[in-house]
Formats: sequence, structure tokens, C-alpha cells
Amino acid sequence: MKICGFVLAAGLGTRIRALFPDLPKPLVPVAGRPAISWPLSFLEECGASRVIVNTHYRREMMRTALPGLVPGGMELVLSEEETILGTGGGILNARKWFLDFDWLVVVNADILTDLRPGRLLHRANADRSDIHLVLSPRGPETERGRIGRETGGDLWFCGEERRAGTRSGVFLGIHFVRPSVFEGVGLEGTPSIIDLYRRMRADGRRIRGSFTRSFWVDLGTEDGYRRALEHFGSGRTKARRAEG
Repeated sequence: MKICGFVLAAGLGTRIRALFPDLPKPLVPVAGRPAISWPLSFLEECGASRVIVNTHYRREMMRTALPGLVPGGMELVLSEEETILGTGGGILNARKWFLDFDWLVVVNADILTDLRPGRLLHRANADRSDIHLVLSPRGPETERGRIGRETGGDLWFCGEERRAGTRSGVFLGIHFVRPSVFEGVGLEGTPSIIDLYRRMRADGRRIRGSFTRSFWVDLGTEDGYRRALEHFGSGRTKARRAEG
């Protein structure tokens, strides 16, 4: 099974810039490592042989640092964006580098987790998912109620009729995707990936989801950064197995 990883790393990092005015967010230090090295390790555990990283802010620094951070045996591809293309646009813009893979595993550079991916990737295969999102039952109230999983495993998106038994969650920015879903999709504007997935489901794509109780944190805020230091700096990085 051929797996390509994708790290979404083109954001401006404005909410954390007061702490690190001279660094792009993916390069801020977390427990002795640049932050992006944590999602890169996640993709290594997935078995990715190639990783695509999209960049924009301070991309010259990213261009210099990333070759030394990518795990051995993993090919690095940089997708540099002159203007930010959004989470969906960034992926579409780089599709020539992943269309011949069996799975694309997408992660956000600013979401750190001790989740182990093996069981979730297996479930995405077993469910015959075209797209499989990872959700958490915990997260900021501002993100809750935007996405959920119905009893059978299909996803519910905000604005749709909510069926009985739908479990609300927070999307962790981790998704296992069949690359073929991006073929023939036009790149207009700066679409979000969730907007693209809504359209794909309307076209008959099978979009599923799984919950995890593993630790996760968003580095986008100063509080999130301090929580990341506390957790990953303590060595308490064993993933919980309560996923489903």
C-alpha cells in the first residue's frame, strides 16, 4: 500500500506570533523539536514514503529547515504558495504529487497529538471510505457542533438535518483520503477542505469518521502552546486506545 503524507503548513500563525515573532509556526520549538517534526513522525508511523508540505509565510526558512526534519527514507516535496490557497486549495494545488498513491494522509502542522494511526488507517480501509476524518470528543466550544458522526459511521456537517444518535466532535485536521477524489475538481478561489468534502459527498463519495480520545492540542494560541510544552515535554506521549 503506497501512502503519501501531506502537512498543511502555509498559515500565517498570527495568534502565536507574539511568542515567536521571527519564526513560522511550524518551526517553533516544542520539547526540543520544531513543531512540524511531530506531525512528520505521525506520517512516518503511517508508512508514508513521500510527504508534501505546503508553505507560504517565511517559506525561505521552511525551505532551509525541512530537509533536515523529514524522517529518513521519506521523500520531501515542497508546495510553495505565493498566496494562501486555503486547506482545500492547498491540497488541490499539489495533487500532481500524490494522485498515484493509494492513500493521502493529511495533517495540520499546528495540531500535535500522540495518536497512533494504525487502527484508524485500518478502519478507513475496512469501511471502504473515500474520505475518513478523525474526530475528538474534546475541544474548544467554538469548534463543537460543526461536525459529528452518525450511528452508522457517516459524517454529519453543520447546517444539515441532525439524525438521532449523532455524536458531536471536533475535527483534528487529520484525514485519510483516496487521492482519486481530487481528480477533475477545479481549483477556484481558496476553498476549505470541509466545503470540498460536502460537495464530494453530494456527488456520492463515501465520507466516514472515527473518534479518538488521544491527547491533542492546537498550537495556534499561546495557551495551546503552553499545553503542548507541558504534555510533550513530560514524556507522557502514549496514545490512548479508545478509538471508534
